[in-house]
Parts: sequence; structure tokens; C-alpha cells
Amino acid sequence: MTAILVLAFWCGPRTDAQTGGGRGGGAGQGAGRGVTPTRFPTLDPDVIDRGRTVFVANCGFCHGPTAQGGDAGPGLIRSLLVLDDEEGRQLGQFLKNGRPDKGMPKFDRLSDQDVGEIAAYLKSRIIYSAGRGDIRVESILVGDPAAGQTYFNGAGGCAACHSPAGDLKGIGAKYDAEVLQNRIVMPREGRGGAGGRESAPPVKPITATIKLPSGETMTGELVRLTEFDVTIRDASGRQRSMYRTNGVPQVEVHDPVQAHIDLWPKLTDRDLHNLTAYLASLK
Repeated sequence: MTAILVLAFWCGPRTDAQTGGGRGGGAGQGAGRGVTPTRFPTLDPDVIDRGRTVFVANCGFCHGPTAQGGDAGPGLIRSLLVLDDEEGRQLGQFLKNGRPDKGMPKFDRLSDQDVGEIAAYLKSRIIYSAGRGDIRVESILVGDPAAGQTYFNGAGGCAACHSPAGDLKGIGAKYDAEVLQNRIVMPREGRGGAGGRESAPPVKPITATIKLPSGETMTGELVRLTEFDVTIRDASGRQRSMYRTNGVPQVEVHDPVQAHIDLWPKLTDRDLHNLTAYLASLK
């Protein structure tokens, strides 16, 4: 199970009995059967993991890697289309048509399997969002700090950018375990904090270099990038936009947290918990 799946299933789906809801949930429904109906479908972790990969590759730039929204697109967690989707059927038709009027291209080359897996991933994000209020610190700090330190300095490659005596000094006293774990896998979205401790600090923005056919280049903070156009904000604060055709002009994107994104496919459940425990120990 990868890191994203851990986040999606920390709490598990809450039941109708716990929430007092449910379709047609009259008093005593299901009594005596030993099973409480759940609000959400049971999802295959492997399908969710594949769906996350396809989603990030095709949709993550606009809608964010966890579907909570980005600079160029809205969050999808509360989308009625996603909520009402049935195993990708409605979502698939929407993706094939696209929204050219809103700057969203057609995704007519995605297979039915790809669409179904994206739909499963989005459903998992809804489950995670619905259960966030039930997250407890003790369910997060279950790793081995020593093993986390080994991973930090070795296979994880964290030491290449971070230092416990530098930018991470005292991080375990500043931020809650939930914030720390979120920032490992969702560096642009890990926010919050409890017990009076700080929320996560801001992350440096994504920048882009536009390479014009003339050889001239322009660099600035990336505002928007699609197959059809690109917009950056230069050092003076002025926005500069231009149309793109067949990948021209070429755009080179620089994301300060790209190493976190590259870590996703390799980060296991155990690695994530160990690394979180290590960061929490840095008081």
C-alpha cells in the first residue's frame, strides 16, 4: 500500500449508525444482522493506486495531486459529477467531451479502465475528506523513529534537501503529526494543526521558463499552463500570457517539491509511518 492509500484509509468509512444518516435509514434498520451498512463503497487499494497515477499525470496540474484544487482548476472532492458517478460511466463521458470553453481539453484517449481507476481514486479522496474529523494522533505515530532516520538519510533521499539541524530543527515541536505526514506526501496541501501548534509554512511557488522559437526565454511564477496557453508572473508582478500550438513555445516547469512527488511511487506504508515518527521526534 502506498502513501496516498494510507491517507485515504486512515479512518475508514464511517457508518450510517455513526452519522445518523443513510438512505432510507429508518430506526432499527439492519438490527440483529451484525453488519452496519457503510456510507461509501468498498474500493480496491490497487485500483486506487493506479487511479492516482493516471489522475496525477493527466489532471493533477490543474486540480492538484489530491483533487483538492490547483492554480488552474477547482477541487473535485465536492463535485456532484464525482459524487454521483457510477464506476466512471458519467465521468468518462465528461472527460471525452472536455470543457474547451473553460480551458479543459478533451481526454478522449483515456481507456475505460483508466477512467474507472480515476473514478475510484476520486472516491477514495471523498472518503478521506469525510473521515478527517476522526483522525487521532496515536493512529499516526506508530512508526519507528530510528528506521525513519535511516530512510531519511538513505533510500528516501530527504537529506539531499533537508537537515534536522537546519530547516527541520525543532519541527516535531512546531507541527502536529497529521501536518507532518501530510507534508511528506502532499507538500502543497499539508495544513492545519491542533493544540495551539503552528500550521504548516508556505511552499515556494512553481516557476516556469518559456522558451520562444526566437531563442528568447522568459521565467516567472507559473500561473497557468495548458496545451493551448501559458501564463507566468514575472519578477515585477506583471502577468505574461501567450498561446501554444503543438507544444510551442516550449515550457520548462520547475517545482521546488518535485522530489516529494517523485517519491510517491516508492514510499511504502511502513516508510511513511517511520519517517513521520522521526520528524515528530525532532524537538
